[in-house]
Amino acid sequence: MRSALDPDLRNGNSSHLPMVLAAMRALGGTAEQLDRFETHYAPLTQPLRAPASAFDPARHLGSAAHFTNWLQHYEHELAGTPWQSVLQRDLPRLMEGLASSAFHGMIRLAYGVRFDQRDETAAGLAMLSAFRVELPLPDGGRSTGAAEGLRSLAFDESLAGIVWHEPPIMRRLREVFRHPTFVAAVGPLRIEKGADRAWFSLLTSAARLHRATGEFAALHLVTGLHAMRVLWPWLGIREDALQRFWLAFCAVFVAIGRPWPFEWLDVGPLLPWRELRERACASDDDHLAKLVFSCEDLAAGMPDDPMLAATLQACATLEARRR
Repeated sequence: MRSALDPDLRNGNSSHLPMVLAAMRALGGTAEQLDRFETHYAPLTQPLRAPASAFDPARHLGSAAHFTNWLQHYEHELAGTPWQSVLQRDLPRLMEGLASSAFHGMIRLAYGVRFDQRDETAAGLAMLSAFRVELPLPDGGRSTGAAEGLRSLAFDESLAGIVWHEPPIMRRLREVFRHPTFVAAVGPLRIEKGADRAWFSLLTSAARLHRATGEFAALHLVTGLHAMRVLWPWLGIREDALQRFWLAFCAVFVAIGRPWPFEWLDVGPLLPWRELRERACASDDDHLAKLVFSCEDLAAGMPDDPMLAATLQACATLEARRR
């Protein structure tokens, strides 16, 4: 069972193995392709660490050292309670830390829910519980579209002289979250009123940001928003979850240098979805299958917005051509 593997790889990055295999299966990958990828990825994985002897869910929220305890806790919960009820009860609080592990807790949970895998649902809930980076709600009263808010940050001179020191994306995001100048700059910005409108605004800007930069962190915004849509029925107050995602989005934007205006990278002719699926399933890359799956699934749900659907296809094409 892959939940018996540590969520961190030997190199310190988050493990994508369960999510990649699920995405490849959804994209039509063969058993041989899945086995090949797992064999390729296996040297990076490590066994699950032993549970800590003392564990109290009320005290150890946000304790990475207690991941195994959290996993056992949710495996027990899901064995005796319908997973829908567990999500209804716990997810609104856990989404206060939705940026945990560069959104991987939320993404892994969405894969467990989407593909009805109880062990992966438990693992996603455990990641959100253990690797928690709690995000406040912006305190401003003015609502903004995502593009307008990013433009405001791009031209905010108070952020111009700051040098960010942490290179890995999650450590860099933590650095940005803590910086008082960032907190002051983003505090007045609230995403658009209405959950559906706000989510669409965020997705449009996330796809455009990735399309313009090819940034690894922007890729996670797209797959993170896809995960959020899967988890939509259990978010609690959706506007609060979206405001916290917006704060994380702003931190990503600042962390990668506040690129503005968005100028498209040359990706060449868009690859058809069939070829994108084939390339994803043949690749050893641990992000391509996830991105292609998210982009195609999101684009299929937007028949009335061909421009956004094409932007998502361009994101997938960009990654497929360079990996």
